[in-house]
Amino acid sequence: MKNKILLFLMILFSFSLTACKKKDDKPLSETEYYVYYINTAMDKLVENRYTVSLPNDDVDELVDELMTQFLKVPDDLEALSALPDKVTFQGFNRDGNILYLNFDTNYQSMDVSREVLARAALAKTLTQIDGIDYISIRSGDQPLINALGENVGLISSSNFINSVSNVNSFEKATLTLYFADEEGTKLVPETREMFYDMNTSKERLIIDELMKGPANTRLKATIPNDTKVISVTVNEGICYVNFDEGFLNALPDVLDSITIYSIVDSLSELPNISRVQILVNGKSDKNYNSISLGTSVERNLDYVKEEK
Repeated sequence: MKNKILLFLMILFSFSLTACKKKDDKPLSETEYYVYYINTAMDKLVENRYTVSLPNDDVDELVDELMTQFLKVPDDLEALSALPDKVTFQGFNRDGNILYLNFDTNYQSMDVSREVLARAALAKTLTQIDGIDYISIRSGDQPLINALGENVGLISSSNFINSVSNVNSFEKATLTLYFADEEGTKLVPETREMFYDMNTSKERLIIDELMKGPANTRLKATIPNDTKVISVTVNEGICYVNFDEGFLNALPDVLDSITIYSIVDSLSELPNISRVQILVNGKSDKNYNSISLGTSVERNLDYVKEEK
């Protein structure tokens, strides 16, 4: 119940990555730029108007000056640097309209939500420079990898992660996901806070996060790793999760019921979900090993391991 209340409040007071300092109505002059930081709650960007001291026709010098400002928050600004102190900036290079930013390995190990904020702040600050349309981030000489293990690639202020079309389309969510315990016979809740694209439904987000597996190394994944998601839809309180046939390759060390209720109980944390129907290639006439997928299933917390 407590988790549901927290989730409801998070949705009610949802926020985006818009700058929390109100913009000056006066247009920027030719020597002015916005430098982006994050607020003290670490959930929004803060913009600060800055006048460069160098001619704005030298791109490399502009990058160097803006990055110097980016890394040091002005004393009179109530904000934090988008990057934690442990992350070291190691320089940059350019190739056409792409700016390559080099950081040490601590960048890749940043908290997911903090890294999304940092990525947005870097993109919004540096792509203001004429001639720079994209940034690319490297951590320890390696391309930046997202939580799905995918190369993030080129980042711009209007399209800075995967298929997101607007940096203001991010929202923070607190998810309660259920994974298998060490024996594979009980469910253990794991709370996960993250930013996500509001164009993605929370139901799909939950399934995607379940498929990544648990962060706690003592827990076990509950969805076969060769599974692909075809679709996740909701109709009249029933969430329809449509997997491909890879889902039928049941996990040998996790009870069948634990896999099913890992999905059902995780989705049922959402207030709009009362039952879950698992499909395989759009059909319900399949069995997950010993369990029929013929009907929708409601939440059952009897499988959740009791805290000692």
